[in-house]
Amino acid sequence: MKHIYLLIVGIFLLSACNNESPPEQKKEFKIREEKNSSTKAPSSATPLSIIPTKIISKIPIEYTFTFEDLEKHSSVIKMKEDVYDFTNIQQPIVMVTLFSTWCPPCRGQIPHLSNLQQKFKKELFILGALVHDDIKEEKLKKFIISEKALFYISNNQQENLKFSDMITPKLRLGKNFPMPLMILFFHGKYFTHYEGSMPEEMIQSDIEQLIEKMKKG
Repeated sequence: MKHIYLLIVGIFLLSACNNESPPEQKKEFKIREEKNSSTKAPSSATPLSIIPTKIISKIPIEYTFTFEDLEKHSSVIKMKEDVYDFTNIQQPIVMVTLFSTWCPPCRGQIPHLSNLQQKFKKELFILGALVHDDIKEEKLKKFIISEKALFYISNNQQENLKFSDMITPKLRLGKNFPMPLMILFFHGKYFTHYEGSMPEEMIQSDIEQLIEKMKKG
């Protein structure tokens, strides 16, 4: 009877071991499972949040500004990476002047700008852009005649302000910048700028310097 009892106990123990893995085998299985999960191929879709900021900052920003005068003649400026493409301007030197008709220093600068435009027709193009000015077209025509403004004037204030909002931070100026603000470009690159009324001789000296540089190649 004793032998039969021992035989039954032995059979019970053997059946229990077959149903459950030993601790060593379970531990090994878990390690293998962790290894498999760590070597799983990454998803092809990369979340935007983990793209390095340096890559995003290198994406060049492009701007296009279309100026228009009273005669509906348009002048286009395209800017990319601080290079300005004056698409339909032939002269290598371009001065963009932000001004208003109600501004006394602006009116005082007009005769000097007209003189410079006449002196350097082949090398210089002056583009006047009205900003913060609600003057009507008829009054602007009379203003141009009375002030003898002999250079291009854009009254497309929406585009003028877009250009102003783009360029003034680059010049480290706020929205209430001094006028006239005259920015001089040479072969599509910024050269210098003038804040407020400036002597004609000073601007002429800079223009002549650029012309000499052009001649030397």
